[in-house]
Parts: sequence; structure tokens; C-alpha cells
Amino acid sequence: MELTTRDKRWLAAVGLVGAGIAVCYLGWGDEADYPLPYTRRDASVLGRIALEDPSTRNTAVAADDRTITMDVAWSGCDYKPDLVVRETDGQVTLLLRRRDASGPNIGCEDGGIARLKAVLHRPLGTRALNDALTGKPVPHAHA
Repeated sequence: MELTTRDKRWLAAVGLVGAGIAVCYLGWGDEADYPLPYTRRDASVLGRIALEDPSTRNTAVAADDRTITMDVAWSGCDYKPDLVVRETDGQVTLLLRRRDASGPNIGCEDGGIARLKAVLHRPLGTRALNDALTGKPVPHAHA
């Protein structure tokens, strides 16, 4: 079967559109997950531990002594926060990196509870687990 000139032009046009879409996706990168403009803000882990009871059940250090999981509350104008870990020889600090999309004419949803996870470079061991903004200890349990 031989393609006509019209068929060849049609295939070329479809190929160009497909290539254009692919370039757009490559250019968006990680920002594609965040359709609204946002402001980065750091938040205290202690201020966002999920539920009213900031007990040890909301933050756990896994049996490998390196994986930290926590449930945190986030508001409707935030995107799901990231858990940022900083390690020194004496302590591990936790920080929430927020993306606040609130602004004029922006409707906010209810938010929710997010389960966040971070993996330490080396085991927690006897190092303190603290909130990066307040310096206070973060209550946790070992799983």
C-alpha cells in the first residue's frame, strides 16, 4: 500500500503535534504536579503532627532504625508537604517544607492527613530526634 501525498502530510502533522506535546511535558518537570503558583514555607513538625494527640503513634522509627514515618495534617491551600531531614553526629532534625498556594480568588479545600517518610543516611541510634524550627524533641516510637 502506497501513501498518498495527503496521507504523508497528515502523518507529518500528527508527528509534529506529538513531538510538541512531548517537549511540553519534558519542560514542565516536577512543577507539573503544582498547577497553581505557590510560596515555599517551612513549618514545625510538632505543629503539624496529625490529630489532636501528638503521641508517639504518629511518628515511628522503623526496625531498620533509619526509616522515619509520620502522619501530619495539612491545610487545603497547601500542597502535600515534604519531610526534610538534617543529620549531625548528635541529632536528627525534622522540618516540613510547605507549598502554600493561598491567595486572592483561590478556593481552598479541606486538606487532609499525609503520611510522610524519610530515610536517614545512618541509623538514628542514640541521636536526638528534634523539630528543626523549635528545637524541641519529636515524640516517636521504635517499630
